[in-house]
Amino acid sequence: MSRPLRALAATIASVAAFGALAVSADAKTLNLVLAGDSYTSGNGTGVFTDTTCNRSPLNWGQDYAAALRTKGFTVNVNNVACSGAVVSDLDAQIKAITPDTDLVALTIGGNDVGFENIVIQCFAPVVFDPGNCKRAIDRASSLLPGVATSALQRVEAAKAKLRPGAKIIVLSYPYLAQPSTYVLRSLFGSYAAAPAVRALGDAGDAVDQQVVAKANAEFGAGFMTFVPTKDLFVGHEPNPDPYKDNPASWINEFTNVKAPADIYHPRVGGQQAMAQAILRVAGPDGDFGVAR
Repeated sequence: MSRPLRALAATIASVAAFGALAVSADAKTLNLVLAGDSYTSGNGTGVFTDTTCNRSPLNWGQDYAAALRTKGFTVNVNNVACSGAVVSDLDAQIKAITPDTDLVALTIGGNDVGFENIVIQCFAPVVFDPGNCKRAIDRASSLLPGVATSALQRVEAAKAKLRPGAKIIVLSYPYLAQPSTYVLRSLFGSYAAAPAVRALGDAGDAVDQQVVAKANAEFGAGFMTFVPTKDLFVGHEPNPDPYKDNPASWINEFTNVKAPADIYHPRVGGQQAMAQAILRVAGPDGDFGVAR
């Protein structure tokens, strides 16, 4: 190689090296903690790395992390969410927060108000009961204010452990029934379960938004974000008829579920939709501005 060519090659190599350094310097890392219940741990996917808490590599948190990696982020995910968790279980899960945590993402509250009993009494074939379904929903509605108070206490505890600038996001649950006039009927009565279950879902979202508003008033605007998901599931909700399903449902129904742990939890398509819901509100870079 001639001297001019060697010089040119050296220059190109230097420019390439500088470019690599520049990319490395600009690359950001997001340390993500997933907390809460089965709707975060990964029930519904049918694939679990931890069958005690049903933690799945196919949950929406991992989908969100994968989307950020395509943008050049390094994302570290610590999934401490657990199937069956109630708000008080966040006391133990909060211990996963470290000074390096940038973002905490969760769903919580469904088990506090009797999610499993509602699903059984309102949607389970043979077992469903119109009267018990109504009682379960009425009870859940009465418990929502207490769930809000308890959740806010845990947000305050999490804030005490988070570094300055770190944030929390809480995702809504999808609707558990299609918009329908279907009425549950038995020998002893009837009940319009679908609209009642959807109304309960809306009430749960309102509670989450109250917690977010109070947290932001106390700790600063933008500290906590509510992530709506229900609109993305339009057309993909379960059929409220216990003996039928919705072929387009993104939520496992009794008529087609393979594992009990997956009943009335998002399939892979539903998990991806929940990740998309996060990206809609996460800011231009997708990280809520917290990656470093």
